[in-house]
Amino acid sequence: METRRRRASPFAVVIALVVSAVAVVALFAAGIVAERVNRAGPVAAAGAPAEKPAKKPAKTLAETAKRTARPPGVGDPVRDGKFEFVVSRVDCSRTSFGIEQLKRTAEGRYCVVTLSVRNIADEPKYFLGLAQKARDTDGEEYGYDEVAGLYANRNTRTFLEKLNPGDRVTGDLVFDIPRRVTLAALELHDFPLSGGVTVTL
Repeated sequence: METRRRRASPFAVVIALVVSAVAVVALFAAGIVAERVNRAGPVAAAGAPAEKPAKKPAKTLAETAKRTARPPGVGDPVRDGKFEFVVSRVDCSRTSFGIEQLKRTAEGRYCVVTLSVRNIADEPKYFLGLAQKARDTDGEEYGYDEVAGLYANRNTRTFLEKLNPGDRVTGDLVFDIPRRVTLAALELHDFPLSGGVTVTL
């Protein structure tokens, strides 16, 4: 008796094709994942602490110093234009200079600022006392008393002489200020219209 072959139904053929396609896609995807894992390197072990992000660079020493630096004061060298200045002393105890008929008397009191000046230019220069200013704690300005300055500096080689490159002289700046006023700062200038530099007193 001849056995009859059973023909597969169309529905079974479709299912077989779908299963085959899914298997191919799955294998293809697995291959891509494996390749990416190999490129990325080993995965961190479970529970291991995550790598911390890199810290931002610390602020530079220059920035820190700029914020913490105090303003220049007595004993600190400062510069404006072609001069370097150093204030070494402040004395506000005088009320007069000179003797007898040549005496110069303050309207208030004299503040005498001892100052060294060095020419840092490559040419001779004059230091002008009249370009210098003093300020009190309220910001009021006081000009240089030229006549009192002549008396105060009569025995020294000072600001009336031209300074050659590299020369340094020390003399006194004299300011006539009210008796109850306290000087807070000195504004020093290379010449009257220069930017100036401030020294706290």
